[in-house]
Amino acid sequence: YLNLNSLVKKFLFLEKIHRDSWIPFLCSRFSDTQKFISEKDASLIADLAECHPYYVQQLAQQSWLRTVNECSEEIIREAHDGIVSQLSLLFQSRTEELSTPQVNFLKALLNGVEKFSSKNILDEYQLSSSANVARIKKALENKEIIDLLAGNILVLDPMYKNWLMTRYFVKK
Repeated sequence: YLNLNSLVKKFLFLEKIHRDSWIPFLCSRFSDTQKFISEKDASLIADLAECHPYYVQQLAQQSWLRTVNECSEEIIREAHDGIVSQLSLLFQSRTEELSTPQVNFLKALLNGVEKFSSKNILDEYQLSSSANVARIKKALENKEIIDLLAGNILVLDPMYKNWLMTRYFVKK
């Protein structure tokens, strides 16, 4: 018999690895294979992946695979776009499972809205009421799309965030 409640309690929340730790690590890993990446480009990898360990390593690997001798910003951006494209179907499916108010909340969040309870924001993004905003936040948190840390609302998946901003919410 497997007790899922006790299993869930054993998971630990891991903080993101600080950007300043990624830079020498990435530079040395490229160097170990006789490839070069500048500190500026290594920091770009960390920044594009928002220091999310899985995505930093995935983006670094995809950049490394595209690099013959020297990695460049162009190679990194191409690799990043490739990862986001590869995940597009998953992100589309994930977004289609959200209610319209949940999608509207994400749009407001990514547009820089901080005060979701103001009348003009509630109206502009069709969020209904402050009580509904609280329900939306809780639902998105339960779906592990956002996290509420120290009063800040964060989109947990940096590639999903990029996809929403560059492909889903693009003004037509």
